[in-house]
Amino acid sequence: MYKIGQNIILDISRDGLNGYITIKSKDEDKDKETLDCTLEKDSILREIQSYFSYGLDLELVLRILECNTYDEKTQIAWGKAPISGKDGTIKYFFEMNKPMLPKLRDDGTVDYKELDSINVVKKDDVLAEIIPPEEGVDGIKVNGDPIPHVKGKTPRFSYGKNTFVSSDGRLLSSTIDGLVEFSNGKISVSEILVLEYINNATGNIDFTGNVIINKDILNGFSLTTTGSVEIKGAVEGGNIKCNGDVLVRQGIQGYNKLTVNSNGNLSTKFIENSIITVSGNIAAEAIMHSDVSSKSNILVIGRKGLIVGGICRAKFEIRAKIIGSSMATTTVLEVGIDPELKQRTNELEEQIKVKKGNIDRIEQSLKVLEFLKRTGRLDGKKLELYSDLTKVNIQLDAEIIKMEKELLNVTEKIGNMARGQIKVSDTIYPGVKIVIGNSFMYIRDEMKRCTFYEDGGDIRVGPY
Repeated sequence: MYKIGQNIILDISRDGLNGYITIKSKDEDKDKETLDCTLEKDSILREIQSYFSYGLDLELVLRILECNTYDEKTQIAWGKAPISGKDGTIKYFFEMNKPMLPKLRDDGTVDYKELDSINVVKKDDVLAEIIPPEEGVDGIKVNGDPIPHVKGKTPRFSYGKNTFVSSDGRLLSSTIDGLVEFSNGKISVSEILVLEYINNATGNIDFTGNVIINKDILNGFSLTTTGSVEIKGAVEGGNIKCNGDVLVRQGIQGYNKLTVNSNGNLSTKFIENSIITVSGNIAAEAIMHSDVSSKSNILVIGRKGLIVGGICRAKFEIRAKIIGSSMATTTVLEVGIDPELKQRTNELEEQIKVKKGNIDRIEQSLKVLEFLKRTGRLDGKKLELYSDLTKVNIQLDAEIIKMEKELLNVTEKIGNMARGQIKVSDTIYPGVKIVIGNSFMYIRDEMKRCTFYEDGGDIRVGPY
């Protein structure tokens, strides 16, 4: 509180933002008198300004002095409150909680299997960025003193494994390809994705790294990964494509669809009605009515050790306890063949067959057109058709020659690879076809504990 003359009181609020004036009457027992004349208005204003150097309303002060308003506390000065700085924030470049929205197809329909339910990142991808705090503004008290503003806080990353912070501290990035996890406020990247199921709740999964499924992959859903896969339950019509090994603890029911395509090994309890293609070994207790290919070995071991129905192809060896059945179920075993070469052989043979059929039809048409040409009844359109068919015929001939050369080379490679063998530790039944390289044999009678191998272009049978 400040006093000017005998009856002018100045007050400042505790926070310094408000200035007040009160004109006191000089004698409560006498009539109200005019302002103390010992002080001129200019002198009073100058003294008030010495206390209120900011936000003073001089016009209001003059009106108060002129109106002789006594014993009323009136605000005449306003300070400026400080503006606090805004705290910095962290901008995340992945979704904290994926909404699992289905994928909208180009035709407007919805694919509920494509849910994009996980956060997959590449090495050096930015996971989060610190947005710096915004500066605030200092305030000013009515007496002119500054009021410092509260500065915004700079947040800090809380991060875990497989992440790193940039040298300026602003960016958090991944050190690996993997899955972003946000748990207990901490960001980390995992090389292993763990899910309970792959089903409607997850949609199809495309991941960079290893995957563990605690239960099953259900029908119609797929798992694609660059790492290895462990399924603790079963694969029931699902599809797995990976670069690493595949372990399915319960078994595989493929419903006659492509079920596993792996560059590693496959180990499972059983394979039924499935199409399997792997680069490594296949190990199972039973393979039933499936199309199974390995660029290494197929080892059907364990208590059942059964192969029945379908086709099994291996580059080196097929081993089983029982092959075929007493019902003479058609079962084909092929060894000494690279499955890719075998597939290419089938493709070439089919393509050559189709092209030769096309040539036959073209030549029939050309005979008709040639007859019309000799009899002078070939108009302009038919002449153009004759020219086009002749060109296509020549082109097809050239393509067939090229394919037949490739087929010959592939066949020779298969013949040179015929070093595979098939081992049966118990029984092989009639109805089984054995193919080793370019040689084949049909099993006519039940046989026990034997080994099939190729020798001099023929398939021989030796002891197990």
